[in-house]
Amino acid sequence: MPEYTSEYESFRDDAIAILNGVAITIAVIGTWTRPAFMGPIALLIAVLTYFMNPRSKGGTVLAVLIITFFALLETAYLGHQLA
Repeated sequence: MPEYTSEYESFRDDAIAILNGVAITIAVIGTWTRPAFMGPIALLIAVLTYFMNPRSKGGTVLAVLIITFFALLETAYLGHQLA
């Protein structure tokens, strides 16, 4: 059985934080590009990090869902205005 060290815990927390940041960044980028394409990618990353962290409360998943929802609304509204 591998020896548990606090350094391993720190590296894991850092990796999860980076992946959470990547998920939020992809969701925000989807606001300017294609939210129907970028949103699910960001959601997949956010759900992955949710299951990687046993203490997670799902805040990143909720944030990605909200960002994607508003990006889709904005795209639909702008598409309706331009038509």
